[in-house]
Amino acid sequence: ASYAEANKVVVVSPSCTLAPGLLYDQGWREYGFRVALNDGLQGWLLAQIVKDEGYTRAAAIVQDTPYGVGLGEAFGEEVEALKDGGWEGEFVGMVTYDRAKKDYRTELDQIKAWNPDVVLLVSYCEDGVVVLKQASEKEMGIDNGIAWLGCDGNYGSGMFKDATAAKFMADSLVAGTRTAGFEGAAYEEFVAAYTADFGEAPEIYCDATYDSANLIVKAIVEAGVYDGEAIKDAMKVVGQDYDGASGTFSFDENNNRDSGAFEVWEVVEDETAELGYKFVTLRMVEI
Repeated sequence: ASYAEANKVVVVSPSCTLAPGLLYDQGWREYGFRVALNDGLQGWLLAQIVKDEGYTRAAAIVQDTPYGVGLGEAFGEEVEALKDGGWEGEFVGMVTYDRAKKDYRTELDQIKAWNPDVVLLVSYCEDGVVVLKQASEKEMGIDNGIAWLGCDGNYGSGMFKDATAAKFMADSLVAGTRTAGFEGAAYEEFVAAYTADFGEAPEIYCDATYDSANLIVKAIVEAGVYDGEAIKDAMKVVGQDYDGASGTFSFDENNNRDSGAFEVWEVVEDETAELGYKFVTLRMVEI
């Protein structure tokens, strides 16, 4: 980031979802653009799921990273804000864990002591598998009165590499959220081309990665010169009403994506899938 600022290098991220407030005071942000929807919006949607499903005691267990803490805090704030609309419940707490430990039983015990009826997990696949496996061992699933929510970080086939964790997701994770391309010609064309080339459907952020690279090329062409300042200004031009694989959007005044869609997903068993489980779409939510 400091290199980008010092050398006026344009950076386009397909997957940086940090809540906007965590980035605004960074000097390099002038040259940084984001194609993924931010975690403030994802936290809001996850809170709506809590309300709609009738849960009243929400908690979060998150990796101790800017991503994990940022989304966890956004979720907690949005859950508390539900009270303004008459929701009778509470956000009972958030616990962080060190991804490097690979043993999160102490943190899970803390969550369990709060007696939640729904828990958000903010993880990547590697640590998420361990959290869910250990939650299963501690009988913290739906059969014991605890539902789970997932997010973009734990969407991916890597979550199915441990059979216990995969079964726990299918049984107890009632919904997860992720930025996703809304159905349209550009998205369908991308999926068809990706599948033809790689023999499998694209996973999370593949569409946004394609759009990020495509926008960089378009901005360089628009600028007509290989200069960071000119490319930055051109990005604001080509990034208006851009119709891409991840949907149609524009960059706002802070270089954030201004619109898009979230997929609400769940996990189901599927004997035909390579690892016996697959992600399925519950619904799409336009933002």
